[in-house]
Amino acid sequence: GEDEVKDFQRFSAAGKPTVLPIIQIILARGPEEVQRWLGVVTKWKFKRVVPMHLDAPLAIGPSEFANTFEFAKSGKNEVRFCDEDVQFLRKAEEGPLNFSVYKSTLGTLRGEPCGLRKPPKS
Repeated sequence: GEDEVKDFQRFSAAGKPTVLPIIQIILARGPEEVQRWLGVVTKWKFKRVVPMHLDAPLAIGPSEFANTFEFAKSGKNEVRFCDEDVQFLRKAEEGPLNFSVYKSTLGTLRGEPCGLRKPPKS
């Protein structure tokens, strides 16, 4: 239905590269290190990136690549995904995974609410 279309549009963002939320949870533990690494990688002159997941290769250069990790610069652990899609990860991060030695200074994972409804129980 409409919710699935809205969800997919938010997820795909017309092919814009992204960091998957589960990976962002890990990277958000060291945003300064992510920024340092980006400082090194974005000095390279490249025109393509081959990600480990989803579509490949991506025709992007250093600045588009760096934009993928905007959360590390923004100081907020935000994703472009619908918040309803990352609630499970956030609850795990705030609950059972709260024992992490390295807390994130960026807070827990957040997306923008899309108004998605839970499917009816069958």
